[in-house]
Amino acid sequence: MEIELIQDGKGVDYNKYRDVIENVKESLFRRNMGKETKEWIYISNFVGILFDKNRLILSLPKSVIIKEDVDKETLLYKYARLFDLYFMANEKKCDFIDKNGFIEYWCNQAIKENKTTTMTQEIITFKFEMVFEWMIGEFFHNQISIQKGDVLFNSQLLDKEININDTKYNTYHWNAIGKQKRDHKQKQIVKERESVFINQNKKNIPDIVCERILENPKYERPQKSCCILDAKYYGWDYEKEAYYLPRNLDIYKQFFYQEQFQRIYEKENETNVGVYNFLVLPDYLGDTKDTKWRIIRQCAVIEFDYHQNQKIAVLQVDIEKLVDFIYSGLDMKEDVLSVFLGNNRVVPMIYGNEKV
Repeated sequence: MEIELIQDGKGVDYNKYRDVIENVKESLFRRNMGKETKEWIYISNFVGILFDKNRLILSLPKSVIIKEDVDKETLLYKYARLFDLYFMANEKKCDFIDKNGFIEYWCNQAIKENKTTTMTQEIITFKFEMVFEWMIGEFFHNQISIQKGDVLFNSQLLDKEININDTKYNTYHWNAIGKQKRDHKQKQIVKERESVFINQNKKNIPDIVCERILENPKYERPQKSCCILDAKYYGWDYEKEAYYLPRNLDIYKQFFYQEQFQRIYEKENETNVGVYNFLVLPDYLGDTKDTKWRIIRQCAVIEFDYHQNQKIAVLQVDIEKLVDFIYSGLDMKEDVLSVFLGNNRVVPMIYGNEKV
């Protein structure tokens, strides 16, 4: 059985994959007009595994470098196990796993038995954003979980689990003004009716939140730290070979989360906690290979003229190494996040500190 590799965000040979493109759901391959050729280019728009005739097609995540001498079967099993782990860890339903067992096992059996199919089958396909977010959460030990619709924060600093959307942590409240009219005969204001509002359930869901206690903080930093991380799988311009900055909505959402967690600590009487903001992007440039860990590096700090106390540190992460971390349980030997918190390019908002 053949194993073929394509990549999310990259074009495929239409002649080679025409039957596949025509027999899977339209969203898996998007169509763009080539600027120079003026011909349609079909681009993989997913990460996952397809089964077509006598071949398995693995679509890899963006930014992963496909080497010519790569062992395709080993790579297939590694990503199949990653997908299995994602479904197990997040307790997500997967029809394919329910019917056929784990994806890694099915791939192994398909290759052993040299299976074939007359129609292209989707073994598993993802919009990879949620998987990337989960992997970053695993890497940094995310303390946010969602259970029965509640967003729970298992706080080490507070030594308890809290629902961050509990009304006691509200960042605003209503002051409704009812409709009134003047009664000229009685010479007084009469309330005609109360204002009518439905208080919708506010569901703030930060991607990743994790706390740290720094042993010997530098630069007048507090020992106690809370880090809010936003994992962004998109954000790369292939033609210009440059990152897109996050949209305004994403930036202000992070600011809101930062302020919300400050209020949570305030309500719980936990003072002098530094609350940090991070943006995490895939490493499209290969810069992480030159770092001590060869998996992650800080590449920028976003500063805002109107929000001088709120900065966002930008991290690059090697997705291939991150997959290895999840797959093999790599030991980083030191807490990477604490190292970033110890440099002067990462700036917190601090509750209980007059400087902020």
